[in-house]
Amino acid sequence: MQDLGPALVLMALIGFIGFQQWLRHSRRTMIHRERLAALDKGLELPPLEQEVQRGSWNVQRILLLAGLCWISLGFGAFMVLNALLAHPSELVKDIPQGLQFIGVAPVGIGLSHLIVYLVEKKKER
Repeated sequence: MQDLGPALVLMALIGFIGFQQWLRHSRRTMIHRERLAALDKGLELPPLEQEVQRGSWNVQRILLLAGLCWISLGFGAFMVLNALLAHPSELVKDIPQGLQFIGVAPVGIGLSHLIVYLVEKKKER
C-alpha cells in the first residue's frame, strides 16, 4: 500500500491539471459564444480579460528581473564551486576540476535577458 502513495499523488495531480484545463476550455467556449452573439447583434465588443491583463504586464521589468536572477545564480554557483575546488579535501576529492565553469551557462542566460531588455528599451524610445 505504501508503494501506491506516490502513484496516487501523481494521478491526483494529473486529474487536477486535466480538470483545470477542462474548466478553462469551457470558459473560453462560453466567451466565444457570447462574443459571436454580440457580433451578430452588431454590438461593440469589450476587450477580452486576457488582453487587458496582458496589457498590464510589464515584460521589460520581468526580463530585467529574470536576467539579474540568472546572473546572480550563475555567479554564485561559480564562486562556491571555485572556492570548493581551490582547497582540496576529502569531501571534494570526487568533484572534477573545471566544474565551477558550469556557472557560466546561467550567467550567459542572464546576459541574454539583459540584452533583450536593453534592445527593447531602445526600441521604445
